[in-house]
Amino acid sequence: MFYIKKSALFLLLFHSILTFSQRDSIVNYLDNTYRLIEKDKASYTQTIVKKSKGWLRTVYKRDGNIKFQGIYKTKKTKLKTGNFKQYNENGKIKSITSFNEKGKKDGIYYYFNNLGEVITKGYYKNDKREGVWKYSDENKNNRARIIFKKGKVVTYKLWDENGEEFNEKLILWKQPKFKGGFKTFKKMLIKHLKKNNLKTNFIVKCHINEDGDVVNLSIVPELEREHEKIIISFFKTIKDIEPAILANRKVKYTVELPILLEKDPNYK
Repeated sequence: MFYIKKSALFLLLFHSILTFSQRDSIVNYLDNTYRLIEKDKASYTQTIVKKSKGWLRTVYKRDGNIKFQGIYKTKKTKLKTGNFKQYNENGKIKSITSFNEKGKKDGIYYYFNNLGEVITKGYYKNDKREGVWKYSDENKNNRARIIFKKGKVVTYKLWDENGEEFNEKLILWKQPKFKGGFKTFKKMLIKHLKKNNLKTNFIVKCHINEDGDVVNLSIVPELEREHEKIIISFFKTIKDIEPAILANRKVKYTVELPILLEKDPNYK
């Protein structure tokens, strides 16, 4: 009798733990635009776990490396609270942004180079830059010191690659540009691929370097070699790209371009 009661108690306890775990942890599979999809078609895996201060959302890439991670107010993951971390293509920390309880940027911001060293540091207050922001290049050389008040630039200093101060109108941030724009290019690429009977959705990843060249191009998931050649040659036709600019310095820019050739009926 005692054995039966003990076994029943164990089963009840196990069921309670299992129910709690299912209620307080979620695993989802996402496509390349972060929509829910079936596991075998997923580009990312997402876990959402209940924590004392909210719900920890972690999105993993196919190679197992984390893409981003942060605390959200609810399991619907709409409102960020606390630290939000982004990771580069090699799985190393890329940036840390702090959010307050209202989901606004509030606190210290860090941006890291590929060695994990801080090269940009500043402070947000109620979603706006505030106080001193310091910008360095990949080699940790000082390149800009900008003072903000309620998101507006009060004063700034700029240095070149040799450490010499220079005067120039501030360009805080400018995305890379090319003739026609990325939307036009994307439409042209999709049209071109459909003509070649490609129906698989994928992501094009690449960098636009300081000279405006497209480098380090990769495709996820891998496609047939014939289709990959078409995509690579298409990207090589892009000319006259203006590189990204951060605090008057040309910088490398990461591009992740989702290409949706066919809408999947399994999207949720």
